[in-house]
Amino acid sequence: MGKKWPVIISSMDTNFNISMDWLGNQDSKLRRRTAMFIVEGLIQNEPTLLYSHLPRVISLLCMSLADPELELRLAAARALGECLLLVFQQDEPAQEASLSVLLETQQHGCRLASVEGLHATLLISHELVKRGCPYMQVRFAQTCELALGLMSHHDPIIRTAAISLLPQLAGYNQLAFVQPALDEEAVIARTCNYLIRLSATGENDRATALLALGSIAMACGAYFMPFLEPTTRAISDILARRAMGDDSAVSPGDDETVCAILETIGCLAIAMGPALGQYMSAILDLMFTTGLSIPLCASLKIIQKEIGQLLPAIRGRLLDMVSIILHDAPFRPTHPSLDRLEQCMGTVTLHHAPSLSKGYSYEGAISHAVAAARRTPATSEVLVLALSTLSDFDFSEENLSEFVRLNVLQYLTHTDATVRKQTIYAVSKIVLSDPVYTTPVGTGAEVISQVVLGLITAAVADRDIDVRLTAITVLNENSLFDFHMGRAQNIQKLLLLLNDEVFDLRLIAVAAAGRLARVNPALLLPTLRRMVTQILTEFELAQGCNEREECLQLLITLAQAAEHWVRPFVDSILNAVTPHINDSPPQLASKLFDIVAALARAGGSDLAPYHEGLLNSIILALNDLSSAPKRMSALYALQDCISYSGLSIDPQTKYQPLFLSLARMIKSEPEDKRIDITRVIGSIGAADRRRYKISLSNVASTVPVIAPVSGDDAIKSPEVRKKDGRRVKKARRYGGPSPNVMTVFNGDKPQEYM
Repeated sequence: MGKKWPVIISSMDTNFNISMDWLGNQDSKLRRRTAMFIVEGLIQNEPTLLYSHLPRVISLLCMSLADPELELRLAAARALGECLLLVFQQDEPAQEASLSVLLETQQHGCRLASVEGLHATLLISHELVKRGCPYMQVRFAQTCELALGLMSHHDPIIRTAAISLLPQLAGYNQLAFVQPALDEEAVIARTCNYLIRLSATGENDRATALLALGSIAMACGAYFMPFLEPTTRAISDILARRAMGDDSAVSPGDDETVCAILETIGCLAIAMGPALGQYMSAILDLMFTTGLSIPLCASLKIIQKEIGQLLPAIRGRLLDMVSIILHDAPFRPTHPSLDRLEQCMGTVTLHHAPSLSKGYSYEGAISHAVAAARRTPATSEVLVLALSTLSDFDFSEENLSEFVRLNVLQYLTHTDATVRKQTIYAVSKIVLSDPVYTTPVGTGAEVISQVVLGLITAAVADRDIDVRLTAITVLNENSLFDFHMGRAQNIQKLLLLLNDEVFDLRLIAVAAAGRLARVNPALLLPTLRRMVTQILTEFELAQGCNEREECLQLLITLAQAAEHWVRPFVDSILNAVTPHINDSPPQLASKLFDIVAALARAGGSDLAPYHEGLLNSIILALNDLSSAPKRMSALYALQDCISYSGLSIDPQTKYQPLFLSLARMIKSEPEDKRIDITRVIGSIGAADRRRYKISLSNVASTVPVIAPVSGDDAIKSPEVRKKDGRRVKKARRYGGPSPNVMTVFNGDKPQEYM
């Protein structure tokens, strides 16, 4: 169904009826599960089939919501949520009928008070609130009381469902959630107080409670401010106990509580903003005791965005943690005298201050953070995460020259290809984001020179194709590397890629070599000349279209990257290309027109001798209705020939089929292509009205001067007819109209300039 297979689509009605029968079968668990998966696929891919069967589907889904199997209940809840989108598109009586079935199911589940019945009630409420059902406005207070009462249920499934429902209710009706009732506390106060106590005492539901607190803060905003301080205190106590206890040996990515804490801190930062900064001094150091992990990096990105004053502290601690993982030592900026002194004393100073808080009594958070980083095994996943942290965070304020040179570049030779690939991204991001590496002299120039040498070596010699593609792509996309890539030793290595077996690598290497021809033409121009000759020979001797398309793509890339150096080869390339334009398959013809457009930009007026043949081929391609890419390639080739090579066209006289073809394309092509077609017509220009009238008068000169007056001329006055006759006689006597001013001033300009 997802792939729209015709056999499945044609038998959709039969499959649907079978699924409905199986869904109500209480004897076979396998049939119920299979039917539920089919119903989910129908709702996602063919929802129109369910419009006439919605009451039956909803009734069967309500039965499945009370199924003994948890997975089937959750699948039924997902399918019910999709069905509610269709229910809300029906008329009001049909909506009331479907919602009444759901209400009866909720009431029946509450009366039974079984785990399945209560879970079905909570799942229905969750889907109704999630889909924004207006029916829940009336039952909002009752649903809140139900969720609050079930938060302390003995079954963990019911507790999790009830706790997860409360943040949804807060987002559904914020005002009713935060305002107190007549004789009771507000729902937000009762909920948050219980969740804070649960996060401090409950081991099993701690992660669920913390995530619910973060979601409630996101939904309520400033109304959560009275509960911010106890929430952060509970979080700091949990992290402190974890740092001091034995559970710190748990992997940070596998610890559900740690992931929930870090996600909650990110939600609090988004909801509270800078107001959270005064409480983060007691939490930030403890966050790093959990070790480097993806949730930690995600939370720190949010914190540095929402609370800017914590950016220096986050940067320093992250650098220390990454340096410990990569180098087994905290990060230190380069201070030669201080380094020698500490080496003699046998001490090491951390990069950042020992604590952010003046009143926080917990000591040793930094040492626990360092211990957690040292305890993290240097697996490939951890190394990739550490290197991605270097590229994702902004460390431009720090001097990373020696750190990159000594501790990061060594991972270009790691045994894991993923680590080598991430190292390429990390070192390129560091040197491109810091202005110190843009100078051609100094320490920054030495570091970037070593980086370029390492990247070129990886592009040439690495055994993994993805790593080689990544290295040459990074070098090609950033012009900051051109000065260092233009050195003789680097160019000699780069030229080895021109004969690589991977075509994508050859293509990027050709683009890089063409761009570097401006930096070091003495080394590159002879190679480029030989390469053009070699490509043309391969094009002539190629037996298949794929080989010819690759040759043309190489020529297009070279013409775009080194236009000035390709111009002497325009005649050779056109002589090899133009004979194959009219009789080639559509895909190859599109490439041929692309190379014509690229040569027009590079060669300019050198294409003038080929205008006649190219224009005839372009007109034939524009009239070819079998291939849209071929028509658009011909259109762009026409535009470039007019704009760059001085192709002058009179569409109304000599090339009238061209104008008719463009007019037809405006009517038939998609809207996004019509702008390009209109631009081409504008570059062609309109015909001169006076010359057009003279051409018509020359055609009419074969007719006798005295002719019977008929048609539109019959209604003209004698004075108007006399003026028309004088205008025609004057045109015949002087051979044409008076000269145009622009023609006089531009008559001595070369054709390419025009």
